[in-house]
Amino acid sequence: MIRSRFVMFSASSLWIALILVVSVFRGGGAVPLEPRLEASTLNPVEQATALADLGDYEGARRFYQEALSAVPEDASLWYALGVALSHLNQRKETEEAFQYVVNHGTPDSGEVKQARRWLISAGVLAPPVVFTATAEAVEANATLKGKVTWGAPQAGRSPVKARILVHGVSGPAEGKRFVKRVTLGQSYRFERLPAGSYRLIGAVGAQHVWDLTVDVEGGKEVVLDLSTDNGSNPTVALNQ
Repeated sequence: MIRSRFVMFSASSLWIALILVVSVFRGGGAVPLEPRLEASTLNPVEQATALADLGDYEGARRFYQEALSAVPEDASLWYALGVALSHLNQRKETEEAFQYVVNHGTPDSGEVKQARRWLISAGVLAPPVVFTATAEAVEANATLKGKVTWGAPQAGRSPVKARILVHGVSGPAEGKRFVKRVTLGQSYRFERLPAGSYRLIGAVGAQHVWDLTVDVEGGKEVVLDLSTDNGSNPTVALNQ
């Protein structure tokens, strides 16, 4: 009886031992190994880009700054850093990064345009001034010409010169003044005049002999001869 119980106890102990061994081999009692951390094969720029894509702009900022320490003149990296900083609401640092891009980047590149747009919206840069053709440049293409005479010239007399002033009084011509001096018997010509109405005043010495109003249209040529026929004092003798 005692021997039978001893055999049963031994068998039970053996089963317990086997169960423990199996548990150990199955990992039930094994201590898990710490996972090995492998070094990243990505360079700082690639790591920064990956973090930015995940929305980790603080991490991206650190890697962009690390990359810039090696190539501090890379405008593209400054732009990427500026974008990350803008998401972190670091206005002063963002401004500095984008200022570098605008000042050192490739003109008309997308990065320069975007950086300039941010600086303008932030009030750092003034909006660009768009130059358009002025009315004067567009319409200053009229011509006024004519011959200046005053009776028959006297033989042996010195040439007499007239001073002709045209003064704009309305339209794009308003306020514009043009002056010519021409010898009697010759022609005058005003070119590139703005369209509008002009007052033409002609004088010879102290004598005012013409005071006329003439309208000119853009792109057209107006002929206005000056003589005793349209003079304000046709009886004055200018050739004597």
